[in-house]
Amino acid sequence: MTTPKHAATVGELLAGELPRGVYRLQGRYDAEQLERAGLDAGWLFAPLWGTGTRAETLESLGVALGFGEHYGRNLDALADCLRDLVGPTLLLWADWAGLAENDPEAMRRLLRVLEDAGHGGGLLAVVLVGDGPEDIDVPTLVG
Repeated sequence: MTTPKHAATVGELLAGELPRGVYRLQGRYDAEQLERAGLDAGWLFAPLWGTGTRAETLESLGVALGFGEHYGRNLDALADCLRDLVGPTLLLWADWAGLAENDPEAMRRLLRVLEDAGHGGGLLAVVLVGDGPEDIDVPTLVG
């Protein structure tokens, strides 16, 4: 699949018209509306609210995605658990800027793991919502 030349939408992502991976949502959003659209399209929905440190983010990811006590709360454990997702999963990450601003290297490494979880038949799509640093290099979606 290739990214279209027009402004891509969350609806296209949920319909399978865009590759899974990490995206940044431009403009205003309604979390309940995104959750409903995801559920209607047969996706699981996982909300994640911003955290400021790598450790907090890894912990919150485990909770949001329901990984349980076996989750090791590091990037390797995250990558392993993401391979075990049971269905297409939309992770809506609000207020992600705290980590991106406090620890840009941790953010880059985490985004790489999340991006990899969507490739090659992976089941994860991540949508970053809210304001944050402009140097986060991920495709943009419109609402």
